[in-house]
Amino acid sequence: MTDSIGKQHMPSVDVRNEAGPRFDPLGQRLEALAVETLPLVEAITRLPLPDPVVIRTMTVRNWMKEHRRSEKQRLLAETEELDVPLHVVRQAALQSGGRRKARRRFWPTMGGQAVIFQPGRPELVLLPEALRHGGRLDDTAYLYKALGHEMTHLAQYAASDGALWTAQETFYPAQRGVADRDFAFLLEGHAYWADQRITAKILGAPVSTDEAGPHATRRYRKLFASPHRQAAVEQFRRACDTVGQIIDSYGLDAFNQVWDHPDLAPTRAQASNDGAAWQTRFSPLTPQ
Repeated sequence: MTDSIGKQHMPSVDVRNEAGPRFDPLGQRLEALAVETLPLVEAITRLPLPDPVVIRTMTVRNWMKEHRRSEKQRLLAETEELDVPLHVVRQAALQSGGRRKARRRFWPTMGGQAVIFQPGRPELVLLPEALRHGGRLDDTAYLYKALGHEMTHLAQYAASDGALWTAQETFYPAQRGVADRDFAFLLEGHAYWADQRITAKILGAPVSTDEAGPHATRRYRKLFASPHRQAAVEQFRRACDTVGQIIDSYGLDAFNQVWDHPDLAPTRAQASNDGAAWQTRFSPLTPQ
């Protein structure tokens, strides 16, 4: 395969099953599906993936533990880097606690996630136990979507050299000058736009997860139907539509300049309306 800058680029896939021997078959399936999905991610987004593409299956306990450890490390590093006042540090600590509570409650809905547990090493994590709750362990179409979606996040990381992930995950948006930006609207909208096209290419039609699967557990269905989850589904649906409109109107090359220019990310005000104001910011980037 030849990437957008004309050189050969085919990352390897490194699947690590850390969820126990009973999930070895899942790891083998993920490797086969990832090898098929990977070149489509690069072709559709025109962004290179990191090499290797690391995919880990984890237990819920270890996933929680890794998040706690890496989040604590990031909070300490940011606090030192930015010389933050004590009252702001306390607010950040409360925010970190809120994130832990959200993970404890909503982990059954987390089929896949792009993470950076170690600085500079983005990875794709899947929780087999969450896939079981969602009725997706044997759902090949869903696994294609999850891999395509999360690999797109890895490509975003590589394209921006991690800058947009740092901006999205920061505990100190005001100190970093990004408090008015909605990076999730950009990153998730782009990932949903990409996974629709990836799954359509593989399966003939895009895979939707706007509704709970037919084999989901009662616990999963309750969480999925919660106002918090439904608000996120609707927000990301709008984000996907908006990204698609920008790419249709101004071209993928114009849109992809956002990875080098984070100031092109939408403001919260632009993300909360119909997206028209954000779209027009790409007009000057279109070749005449």
